[in-house]
Amino acid sequence: MSPLLRNALPTSFAAGVLSFLTYFMHGEHHLHVVLYIQLFVGSCLASLVILTQLQQCTLSVAMTLVYQVGVTYLAGLYLSRAFYRLLLSPLNRFPGSKWARLTSFWLPWQNRRSDCFRQLKHLHDTFGPIVRIGPNNLSVAHHKAVQVIYGQGSLCTKAAWYDLTRPMVSLQTFRDSRLHTERRRVWSIAFGDKALRGYEQRLKVYREQLMLHLTESEGQPVNVTRWFNLYSFDFMGDLAFGKPFDMLQQGEHWAIQLLTAGLKPLAFAFPVWFFRVLIAIPGLSRDWWRFIDFCAQRMEQRLRTPVEVPDIMSALSAPLKGKQPSSAEMHLLRGDAQLIVVAGRSVPAKPSFSFTSPPEKKYKYPDTPLMTPSDTTATTLSATIFQLAQHPEQIEKLRKELAPYMTEPNGEVLNEKIANLEHLNAIINEVLRLHPPVPSMLQRKTPPEGIDIDGEFIPGNTVVSCPQYVLGRSSQIYEKPEEFIPERWYLQPDLIKEKKAWAPFSTGTYGCIGKPLALLNIRTTLARLVTQYDITFAPGEDGTSFEGKATEKFTINFGDLMISFKKRGD
Repeated sequence: MSPLLRNALPTSFAAGVLSFLTYFMHGEHHLHVVLYIQLFVGSCLASLVILTQLQQCTLSVAMTLVYQVGVTYLAGLYLSRAFYRLLLSPLNRFPGSKWARLTSFWLPWQNRRSDCFRQLKHLHDTFGPIVRIGPNNLSVAHHKAVQVIYGQGSLCTKAAWYDLTRPMVSLQTFRDSRLHTERRRVWSIAFGDKALRGYEQRLKVYREQLMLHLTESEGQPVNVTRWFNLYSFDFMGDLAFGKPFDMLQQGEHWAIQLLTAGLKPLAFAFPVWFFRVLIAIPGLSRDWWRFIDFCAQRMEQRLRTPVEVPDIMSALSAPLKGKQPSSAEMHLLRGDAQLIVVAGRSVPAKPSFSFTSPPEKKYKYPDTPLMTPSDTTATTLSATIFQLAQHPEQIEKLRKELAPYMTEPNGEVLNEKIANLEHLNAIINEVLRLHPPVPSMLQRKTPPEGIDIDGEFIPGNTVVSCPQYVLGRSSQIYEKPEEFIPERWYLQPDLIKEKKAWAPFSTGTYGCIGKPLALLNIRTTLARLVTQYDITFAPGEDGTSFEGKATEKFTINFGDLMISFKKRGD
């Protein structure tokens, strides 16, 4: 070993340790990882130039020296970090895998089958209500945790995950509470009573198309997972851009396929810095950015097009007062337009009809699997049909409750007439308990002083999440947690031990602003389905694939569910 190398290696190792202790150990760094990589590579190249040009070293000697010094620096950095995580971190007192202490890639490995909700359920069954799932991450399935972490007045803030698409931001991704509040005021107009009545008129167009497809199936098996997804995407496209994606008519849209490809990595729960690196690699995220550009183009077209019935973009663009948006305002409008469409995540679906139709009723779909969305509405409608097909007595009870209100000749009913029906809302609540659309990873960061959950202290600046799937099936919160009992929500309240743990739309300051619209859609669509059709599992269907093949890409994505819809009275 040369004297130069002998002196450089200890110094390099010490520099790695020091950089961790004084810099990387503190604060957030996910937005700067690409810069760090560039600086490291740039330093190595600069060192090569200095050694070869100024120190007169041969290229091979210079490369060896730079390589060994660089590796030694990284060894000092990562070994000191590993030492801290394994032995000194204040989170070490919480149970979980030793590998979860060491690396943020342990959870993605557990999620390699895209089933984070199942993995978390297993972890909590094994280790208890609070489980360490990463070096600085806790999954908290405690009955008091939801209000402390998400509730009104919570001191927790949005975690680094929400910086995934920066500099493009939206209502959902604002981490600054002040900016979030300002933007939420704009969005609140879009979900006021007057706006919702306009959306309800738009919704009827797509619901009528859905009902036509179900009627024309003539009782033959229909894949409801797929059809509810098509229905939902068309409606949300209309609300975002003033016109649908024509998914119900065509069965596909290239932009939605791009969206699906771009969202696949979300299934693994990779650390956000890793996503940022992937996005920065030229060509690797091309499809994702093509989808973003598509949303931007549709949004710009919509801004130039007046509409008779207001849509969401009417409210979001109102502050512009007809003026051309600035660069910052355009970034925000693009982000919000994308948010409306990406209110759901994607799942593969097969052709929806399993029968051979006569020529005049044949629906043509691509031979390859189609990627379609699965948002709150679509997943909840699918899960509701899944449960009702198993519990026909609940259908009869629901029909009796709805009967006095279903007076329109076309079978439609306004949400305001049925919004307060006890059993209808109880069924929806129970479905959302057992099948929450966002089952696992709604991440928050604790304040610097930490938080207390029923006497358990969580250190400051820790990423925490309350998995609704785990909470919904907890015997500490519900009696008979695995059973579908809608009556627990109004007739048998003793079956719920901690009602505030139920938060499928989240709660508090960052609660889902679209909840009223989602419930409006679910109520009115469900009312038409149960009053117009006899609903049963198709021959050979038992629902096993629906839950068994469910995956998670931030939102849950169910497997196929073949249902027979036979027009009542036929």
